[in-house]
Amino acid sequence: MWGVAVYYAVLLLTVAVALRRGGVLERWAAYTALIASLCTTILSPAPLWTDIEINIFVIDLVVLTSFWFIALKTERFWPYWITGWQLIAIFGHLQKLMFAEILARPYALLSMYISYPILFVIIYAAGSTKRSGDVRATT
Repeated sequence: MWGVAVYYAVLLLTVAVALRRGGVLERWAAYTALIASLCTTILSPAPLWTDIEINIFVIDLVVLTSFWFIALKTERFWPYWITGWQLIAIFGHLQKLMFAEILARPYALLSMYISYPILFVIIYAAGSTKRSGDVRATT
């Protein structure tokens, strides 16, 4: 339970920093993480991790698509980092699909903890965004 509370605290901090300091794309990334987390909590409240978690896999694919579109809209480098981290999450699901002998705990840990680097990159990006009229600086 504490792990979920800590995660949502970091997530809400990420959204707050993106709203306060970030540009359009930083807010888009933060909202993507927020919506995906809420959908995961609602659709898979107690995943077993013994087989591929289809609901979480589909949500992760949507998140990957969202992050990829963010990367296509900017010249900044941070979207490539979050897209890459999200791709690692996708590969975790694909490995579990291909190799049933992967233990539930490592699969769960990869799926859960991959979010933290993504959130920290979004916080960094939002904090380093210049709020000016320059389109490249805010995207």
